[in-house]
Amino acid sequence: MEDKLQLLEKIADAGIREIEVGSFVPGADENQWRMGSTPEVFRRMKRRPGVVYRALLQTPAGARQAIDSGCGKFKINISGSEKHYWLMTGQSIADGVKGFVEIGKMAADNGVALLGSISLAFLSPYDGQVPLERLSMIIENFLACGAQEISLNDTAGMATPAMVYDYFCQMQQRFPQVKAWAFHPHNTRGMGLANTLAALQAGVAKVDASLAGIGGCSVFKNASGNISTEDLVYLLDGMGIETGVQMPALLEAGQMVEKLVKGHGCDSYLQRLEKIKNSGQQVE
Repeated sequence: MEDKLQLLEKIADAGIREIEVGSFVPGADENQWRMGSTPEVFRRMKRRPGVVYRALLQTPAGARQAIDSGCGKFKINISGSEKHYWLMTGQSIADGVKGFVEIGKMAADNGVALLGSISLAFLSPYDGQVPLERLSMIIENFLACGAQEISLNDTAGMATPAMVYDYFCQMQQRFPQVKAWAFHPHNTRGMGLANTLAALQAGVAKVDASLAGIGGCSVFKNASGNISTEDLVYLLDGMGIETGVQMPALLEAGQMVEKLVKGHGCDSYLQRLEKIKNSGQQVE
């Protein structure tokens, strides 16, 4: 617990202004989610002015728990794949979107911001390419419950840049009322940064990443993590995109993550270079 609280401070010190603290999935198998400490983290953490602390949830029960813990932004998650969503929740997508109404009402009553998040928004290892009409149906339900941001997630890391660009362009044309679009890339097939560049070219202004490239999916076996925050910031800095993130502090936070997980599941080019430098070897 103390490590999590310290890590949140380090992330904020680096200049990150939106942090996903954990998830509220009451009743879920702890071996699947491993996020049972999230309510305590929210109650004990220091809240830095100007930093948004959000949490992932899927059901009204999770939203109630998040409100009780003082969470100020919900990332409502559903999948674009029927089988994937059933494996996570035992529900159909149609059943899942029904809960958006109650979540939206709780958020409005408590001044909580909403981000609608769609896992496997591009390709699914179970169902193949996700139909645009299915994405549209989900987004319509997100907007109806009060969400102003929408995230399309490449959860299995199967998408390619052309598909990411096309899907974002088509969704933006269909839903011009969405105030912000976000991309959540996984790096399973090494396409994470290339797909991120395609999303940026499509006009997406928000990108999820994880320190040291950790992450995964509770359903997939041996799932790869998200793109590394360190690598993403290097990319954005090189493109002249101002992030406000300080690389030395970010590298320090990522190194803390690597120590906590004992290097398991870490995947960051910048952190690999730091290890070489710290060993006294020359980096060209």
